[in-house]
Amino acid sequence: MVILDTKGGIHGKAGNVIYRRYRGMTIVQGQPKKFQQTVASRESSSEFGMSSSCGRIIREAFLPAYRDLYDGGMINRLSRTVYQCIRNSRSKGRGERDLHDGELGFLEGMEFNLHSRLSDCLKVKPAVRRNEKGQVLVSLPEINAQTDVVSPFKREKIDRYRLRFMLVAFNFRQEFYEYVGVKDVEMGREERAAAQELLFDGEVPQGSLLILMASVSCLDYNDYELRYESMNTKEYSPAALIATYPSKEEAPAGYGEMRVDDDVREMKSSGRPQRVFDMLEYFGNDILREAMWPKGKKVPKKTKPRRKEKASLNDISSLKGKRVKFY
Repeated sequence: MVILDTKGGIHGKAGNVIYRRYRGMTIVQGQPKKFQQTVASRESSSEFGMSSSCGRIIREAFLPAYRDLYDGGMINRLSRTVYQCIRNSRSKGRGERDLHDGELGFLEGMEFNLHSRLSDCLKVKPAVRRNEKGQVLVSLPEINAQTDVVSPFKREKIDRYRLRFMLVAFNFRQEFYEYVGVKDVEMGREERAAAQELLFDGEVPQGSLLILMASVSCLDYNDYELRYESMNTKEYSPAALIATYPSKEEAPAGYGEMRVDDDVREMKSSGRPQRVFDMLEYFGNDILREAMWPKGKKVPKKTKPRRKEKASLNDISSLKGKRVKFY
């Protein structure tokens, strides 16, 4: 039944037409109808849900690098990019594949803040490769802080610049991620950093794909707390994924849970921060299990969430790696 209210607004249902008020306007729309989804449309919808879940884990892992300073469209943009990786898999079809099967190259160049693209704010381009041992190497040319780092802040307000490279291993099938290493390069606002190579020599867990992020921070010295603090804002926080490497082999059953447990024991005995984390909010394996069940195929069982810790912004300096400073 359609009702005319005291303000002259019309709302209600008449046949297959619905009237409603929105921001002072009367909106007329057809009644929603149920429809039967095809198998292909259900699989595509499920894969986009998996992509969104993957994107959430990636954002969580790299939070210490981009520090929650991203543009408004980043979350959807990252989900779409992950979806593009998965749907371009060359080895498996819909309903069978995850990010491990995807074309990871689509992630390279993914910017976390379009207001300050890393490619615009850092005028030198790092070269990334893996050596014969499988370790990731970042080659940096000479960096002139006065000309090669661009920021909106007055130069005299900046004390230092920090370039951060963070390498994270993800195993979505075993549902854990691990910080392989972090390398910080710092220089004063009028200094030059010599050309150098940064080696990530931390252990890479079995069956994991690798993603490398680079970020730039402008630092100001806090005279009261006697430490450097980031000046970055939501309008300026350059951070992007610059390299990816696919997983090469499958980890044995229970490997992820064992990896997390071993790290927690070492953390408690040594006092260092946690490096290996459960993917508490990843549901991609549930999607695959539901899709494959009618086909009689098996997928990894979902690991039981045990801990809710996430990497602290202040703990990242204790991860295995080195900090390079130029005075």
